[in-house]
Amino acid sequence: MLQSSRLLLCALQPGDLNATYLGWLNDPAVNRYLETRFLPQTLEALQAYWQAHRDDPASPWFAICLSGDGRHIGNIKLGPIHWLHRRADLSLFIGDRSCWGQGYASEAIALVRDWAFRELDLQKLNAGIYAGNIGSRRAFEKCGFELEGTLRQEVVSAGERLDVWRLGLPRSHWSPAP
Repeated sequence: MLQSSRLLLCALQPGDLNATYLGWLNDPAVNRYLETRFLPQTLEALQAYWQAHRDDPASPWFAICLSGDGRHIGNIKLGPIHWLHRRADLSLFIGDRSCWGQGYASEAIALVRDWAFRELDLQKLNAGIYAGNIGSRRAFEKCGFELEGTLRQEVVSAGERLDVWRLGLPRSHWSPAP
């Protein structure tokens, strides 16, 4: 469990796999930059995915919850962790649209970033962001990530090819949250 003044990150539990979460995955505004958008999501598929990944130590997966009332507002995942190279990707989404634009994404990123560097002794974190997802890019940049490259026409979205920004943060450039 990871905690800040406003957030609590804890391992996803079966109770988190509910109609609200499913609604996020099927909401075009939420899933616009998620790979899950290509297929209609079902509760059975969500539960099967969780079952297949819940015990994977190379891919810690957290529910992002508000500290005040415990409400689940999104998820953040570290991984897969490449232990040999001591690096991992970091990805997240805020599914509860009423929580957009309030800094929860950057707060969650900072919690996982600090944990990954301090506790897991990782040396590099990366993020892949669809070009156009300005909110996500800003959240990562606020946490010290920098643009390392652009993968041209890497993905398809709404029938057109889009670039993907690759951001990274080496441990040597890390400034822990106060």
